[in-house]
Amino acid sequence: MKKLLSFIFTVCAALFLCSCGGGQKDAKDTKSAKTTEHHHHDGHNHDGHHHHVEIKKIVITAYLEIKPEKVDKFLTDIADVITKSKAEEGNVSYNLFADLHEKNKFVFVEEWKNQAAVDTHFNTVHFKSFGTLMDEVAAAPAKIKIFEVANEK
Repeated sequence: MKKLLSFIFTVCAALFLCSCGGGQKDAKDTKSAKTTEHHHHDGHNHDGHHHHVEIKKIVITAYLEIKPEKVDKFLTDIADVITKSKAEEGNVSYNLFADLHEKNKFVFVEEWKNQAAVDTHFNTVHFKSFGTLMDEVAAAPAKIKIFEVANEK
């Protein structure tokens, strides 16, 4: 797991961080990096060469600490969220990993085709039900990191 996370941190540039969790229904503390792009209707940049805007894949990690007595409920209820998230058109992968040493700690590692896919995911019924579930079972606010993949070949 450390190698995977190390790889993600090496390959990805931090786009923004947010902290979500207990008691903050529908409150989002998100900061997005804005980029300025020059659009030319002829498809060429100033030097006459053809260019395109690269669509970057998004990787999300979410570190979760669950109340020990609520782990079974969490694992039962989260299964539906995982299944539905994996079925979303913009999803590349969506995995939940358990800490081998602390049985109530988990990490989601999600990959999405682009930011639009993430935005769509955040507005689904199953994602919103995840927020409600976390309000009930979380021992601490989730630590969520969102990365924009720099170059993947």
